[in-house]
Amino acid sequence: MKTIGQKERRRAPRITLRSAFIDVYPIDGEHKTELRGKICDVSTVGAKFISNKPYMKDSEIYVGLLLPSINTVINISGRVVRCEKKSSEEYHIAIEFKEERYQQSLLEEYIRIMKSWDKQWERH
Repeated sequence: MKTIGQKERRRAPRITLRSAFIDVYPIDGEHKTELRGKICDVSTVGAKFISNKPYMKDSEIYVGLLLPSINTVINISGRVVRCEKKSSEEYHIAIEFKEERYQQSLLEEYIRIMKSWDKQWERH
């Protein structure tokens, strides 16, 4: 928890999403979904999601961020920075996205759309 006067350590602010999901693909480039997980939070430089399987720290993965409003998937590459076992069937996986200009613009658009999507869900 951040205290008064303590600086934020994150390079980019994260937002919590209530209705966001992520697909994880094997690194071999085959876009066959290996896992679908729920996104806990996301920023332009990383995300945390819930998985039913562990991922090795420093492993490279490809993920698809699902945009429900327009039935589109944004494909992003990243690296696992943390894997925390929460129960026998739940892991929290933190990934760091590659900081490439194109990916960053996709992530900014994803976050903008998903913020709007979450606000719509709050009203219903």
